[in-house]
Amino acid sequence: MRTLTLLLALAPFTLFAQTWSHSGQPAQLVQLFTSEGCSSCPPADRYLSKFKGHSGLWEEVIPTAYHVDYWDYIGWKDRFANPAFSQKQRLYRSYGVLGSVYTPGFVVDGQEWKGFFYRSQRKLPLSSAPDAKTLTLVNQNMDYRLRFSDNSEYVATIVWLALDETTEVKRGENRGRTLSHDFVVLEEQQKLGKGEWSFMPNDIQGADAVAVWLTKRGEFQPVQTVAGYLDRN
Repeated sequence: MRTLTLLLALAPFTLFAQTWSHSGQPAQLVQLFTSEGCSSCPPADRYLSKFKGHSGLWEEVIPTAYHVDYWDYIGWKDRFANPAFSQKQRLYRSYGVLGSVYTPGFVVDGQEWKGFFYRSQRKLPLSSAPDAKTLTLVNQNMDYRLRFSDNSEYVATIVWLALDETTEVKRGENRGRTLSHDFVVLEEQQKLGKGEWSFMPNDIQGADAVAVWLTKRGEFQPVQTVAGYLDRN
């Protein structure tokens, strides 16, 4: 993966541009469905946080945490929860990706993964994804442009992620605990297209990273990925 940041002084404003690119085998996409209202979720959140120290972060593995809202009713409203993420998990269930809707729940490269629940199997499964052409993402003043050197039709998914977040939980199953979160999905967008896509985030205050993956329509294993840290300068 290659990251390039440019600051070009252009009167009367400064143009900011940051570029990420990736080719070859896509990174493994790890999706965790979690909630601050679930007492079983903090160990899974800590497991995901360990990827911050992974030497292949972004190039070999892309961790994401989707906070669902269906546990909010038991006493604690998760500030990261989004009804769309709960619906995403339900859609995974309806398409057969997941056997049921639960937290914590992992999906790795479009398949349910239960290895987390068995200490001897917590290493991610080996990726079987083939090499793919170059995927490039450019952020120019919050205008995200995506290019893929393959003009077949794909669904492009982009997420903005927050790291190093903490929450003091005052009610619910985790009452009295301070929870730490990384790779929290703040916003997700999807578009169907060929070769080029563009995205404008709505509200990503606090975002630390961005990640994109391409999938074929009706499929869930990434064909290619690109991700990296956002430069806030």
